[in-house]
Amino acid sequence: MFKFIKRIMGLSGEYRKKLDRAYVLSFFESLASNVPICMLLYVLMTIMDGNFGKNSIIITFTGIFAGVILRMICRYLTDINQSGVGYEIFARERMNFGDRIKRFPMGFFSEDNIGNVTSVITNDISFVEEHGMDTLGKITTSVIGIGISFVFLLVLNIWVALAMAVTTALFFAAFAAAHRVASEEAANQQEAQNKLVGTVIEYIKGMPVVKAFNLAGKSHKATSEDFLKLTEAQIKFEKRFSMPVIVAQCMTGLCISAVIFICGYVGLNGGMEIPFVIAMSVFAFELAAPMLALINITAFRVADASLDRYDRIRQTELMDNSGKTVKLNNFDIDFKNVTFGYNESAVIKDMSFHIPQHSMTALVGKSGCGKSTIVNLIARFWDTDSGTVSIGGTDIKAMTTESLLENISVVFQNVYLFNDTIFNNIAFGKKGATKEEVIEACKKARCHEFISALENSYDTVIGEGGSTLSGGEKQRISIARAILKDAPIVLLDEATASIDPDNEAYIQQAINEMVKGKTLVVIAHKLSAIMEADQILMIEDGQITARGTHSQLLHSSSAYHELWKKQNF
Repeated sequence: MFKFIKRIMGLSGEYRKKLDRAYVLSFFESLASNVPICMLLYVLMTIMDGNFGKNSIIITFTGIFAGVILRMICRYLTDINQSGVGYEIFARERMNFGDRIKRFPMGFFSEDNIGNVTSVITNDISFVEEHGMDTLGKITTSVIGIGISFVFLLVLNIWVALAMAVTTALFFAAFAAAHRVASEEAANQQEAQNKLVGTVIEYIKGMPVVKAFNLAGKSHKATSEDFLKLTEAQIKFEKRFSMPVIVAQCMTGLCISAVIFICGYVGLNGGMEIPFVIAMSVFAFELAAPMLALINITAFRVADASLDRYDRIRQTELMDNSGKTVKLNNFDIDFKNVTFGYNESAVIKDMSFHIPQHSMTALVGKSGCGKSTIVNLIARFWDTDSGTVSIGGTDIKAMTTESLLENISVVFQNVYLFNDTIFNNIAFGKKGATKEEVIEACKKARCHEFISALENSYDTVIGEGGSTLSGGEKQRISIARAILKDAPIVLLDEATASIDPDNEAYIQQAINEMVKGKTLVVIAHKLSAIMEADQILMIEDGQITARGTHSQLLHSSSAYHELWKKQNF
């Protein structure tokens, strides 16, 4: 509970003062909530003294009315300082999270982690945002209320205060046990939930394959099993959680009974006046109210578990933690003794090569030889296991992600477009791009004509992943985006590999426009497209087995010559 308060305060940052004011106001609200008991005690004492009359009624009414008004004012000011802060804090956290996640290594984005990240963004942050501040207010009000009640009883009678202290300690022991169970089981629930989210995403994404191969029953069974596992985790949580909660509830009843019993015992022995005995017997039920409120605050347990998962992702080590903003003046690319593997087996093995700026280098070889891995390492989507990758003489590990990638445009074989307008998808390549700049880039990318022919032209909203466009149209839009960025280094990952002949001509023209004066690295599927390359690197099993121009490799590399023969004879 106190850990939850500490965590929210830790996230508050510049909003800390508002929360501090809310705590102070909660204290006065708790004081005001005890005014009716004080007025009851006043009425009983005036009755016992025989002085109860019109003035007593006026004083009692005025006191209770003032207490209610004070409590309303304090609650209103508390809400102003506390409730809206949650949305402000987590709006900032979402932006920070988005900034951090793009600096995570690509290895983080496995299927399991995709489900995890999806759950954090869609469930966890939203839940804490909506319920966190309200929960924080209820916790602080309850804890302050218990503290004020104990001080009040301590002033009145030490034995009554002691009875409350003992039963409250037992209550918090049971409460802590309940929270411990909740923390343990929350991890199991989240694991089951993550697995389910990942399974559902995979099921939806793979629907064409499921239908094509009639695997609907098998896929549905796997999804149902994950639903069942989540259900079992939730039932287990309720079973383990119920006993400590019942014990905590019993402790609140014991607290009421103990205070009433001791007040009565002390009163019968002349240690407390009857009005105090009656007032304290009524007040005993008020003592239990903040305890019962704490038991019923289930949201903080869910919020605490949500923050645990959020913190685990936030603590993922950033690739550019020690990087600096570097302004490059030269765009040579160098690999020096680079070794890299996605798991235990190396994909790139002690590789070294030099790419001069303003030149074209082509990477050729069989599938799985390491071509795409080289491109990924240049863009630092992954970090090398050993060796260095440098641009302009600067180790890319010494640069921030932003200062590296502002110099690089990548055109992937499998293009991903966002569920947004065509204009916004292209303008994504340059912050603050004007419509004129976007249109000019599209003309160079040979896609202006087909975009203009659409009903809403550049304002046409395309489906997620570009599902409403053909492969060639998506590829040309991605090239327009790269042209607009106008980065000095261009990485082409088999951009024409799966394009039909009609579109291939357009795309090749677009690529020619994009690469003028650039440092170009091309993963080549068709050797005819890279005959004019300044150098070609023949990759076999993660190593460079030959390098040179097209004509040189035809004579010096049997593997290259064999590949050329297969494609042209």
